Amino acid sequence: MATREQARSPLGISLPDRYQLVRPMATGGMASVWCAQDRLLGRVVAIKLMADRLAGDDTAVRRFKREARAAARLSDHPNVVTIYDVGQTRPGPEAPSGRPFIVMERLRGGTVTDALRAAQLQPGRALEWLRQAAAAVDYAHGRGVIHRDIKPSNFLLDDASVLHVGDFGIALVATEDTLTASGQLFGTAAYLAPEVALGQPATEASDRYALAVAAFELLTGQRPFTAAHFAAQARQHIDSPPPRASLRNPGLPEAIDPVLERGMAKRPQDRFASAKELVNAIEAGLRAAPTAPVPATAETRPLPRRVAAAPPAPRRLRPRAAALAALAVLLIGVAIAVAEAGGGGQRSPALSRAGSAPPATHSPATAAVHRAKPAPAAPAPPPSADALEARGHQLMLSGDYQHAIPVLRQAVAAAPHGSLTYAYALYDLGRSLRLAGDPQAAIPILQQRLQIPDQTGVGEQERALAQQAAGQGGAPNPGGKARPGPAPPPGPGKGHGHKHGDGGGGDGGD
Repeated sequence: MATREQARSPLGISLPDRYQLVRPMATGGMASVWCAQDRLLGRVVAIKLMADRLAGDDTAVRRFKREARAAARLSDHPNVVTIYDVGQTRPGPEAPSGRPFIVMERLRGGTVTDALRAAQLQPGRALEWLRQAAAAVDYAHGRGVIHRDIKPSNFLLDDASVLHVGDFGIALVATEDTLTASGQLFGTAAYLAPEVALGQPATEASDRYALAVAAFELLTGQRPFTAAHFAAQARQHIDSPPPRASLRNPGLPEAIDPVLERGMAKRPQDRFASAKELVNAIEAGLRAAPTAPVPATAETRPLPRRVAAAPPAPRRLRPRAAALAALAVLLIGVAIAVAEAGGGGQRSPALSRAGSAPPATHSPATAAVHRAKPAPAAPAPPPSADALEARGHQLMLSGDYQHAIPVLRQAVAAAPHGSLTYAYALYDLGRSLRLAGDPQAAIPILQQRLQIPDQTGVGEQERALAQQAAGQGGAPNPGGKARPGPAPPPGPGKGHGHKHGDGGGGDGGD
């Protein structure tokens, strides 16, 4: 626990002396998140401070502390943000009783919401993140903790793009873009389960409903219900059937629609029994063939890449057709034998003229042989930039940088300049070069990525890592971000470096 020694920072916030605030990272309805230095342990952390206007609410403060400690019990899971400390600031003019705070490890990869805005999301990546989120949700439910605010902006990413669910158990007091009733707060309207919108307590099934809504968004790039006002969105969750994901994204198979429909069932008992079961059903649905091709310029909003269709099964001939085919083959054989026997192996004069048709005396079956010769197979088209980038990204995630680099170079060359695929391939290529031990080559690649004005913060962080690894760490950071050391190769579980991202306010907003 935090030491009782308090020191007022230049920002007017009294924290235990061991913590030094560095800069704000995010602000939400219930709290603000700050980058801070833990001087006792010599590490960078993220500190979440309850908003001043809630600090005088005794019920909110007690819930914040109690449920923050509950979240700390989940920190041993690899897909849950680790909680280090819980405490309260010294009383001040804005908060006479002090402000509760939570100290957690910091993630640098932003949120899944950031990723949705920055680049085209592949179904494989969406499935990977959903599986990680589901593991955290089921783990929490097994220990009696209900999240109450499952959404992509609470899915935080580390340097290896591993997902960590944040804000377990504390979203109950969130106020930004939320519904309230009798002083109780129930979660973000865009992901609100129908029973919660009706004023009933949140349950494990409510979390799984929100995860299904998040799955819809990750697979289509859009939320299922998009009414302008949060109350209207809540009414849609209560009354409106969920839209078909395959219509929002024609690259998805129709088999995904009943899965998400069940995940967003109006009655809790009609939903999947666990988050893992939901994600397993999504994976099975994605394996089906897509219902329609996706035009290259069909949408301006990023859509997931199509799932490769399985080759069609061989067509079986009906008995009558099979018999006729066998008879035709027999007639062909007889005709050839007669021609060879009668002609003594001599070519017919009619066939000696170039371009002449077969003699009229030949059977129709013989003519069919000439027509039935298959055309030469067309060469396979080269892989698309999307496919190359997807392959390169998976190789990078597996730590196979030597094979990822040439594939990602091909993706950069094939993608239209300025496109999301181009931006994503540049980032993955620069990151792979750095992790492969060639940060000097990564710097110009990442500089090129920063010329695309979309989510440049993440690119700036990666460039800073490459510059530091190349011995150029003294250069100023325009974004004011701390310059960490090189990230370790990705792997399972914890230990992927710092984990609280600059976009990870995790409350309110999206």
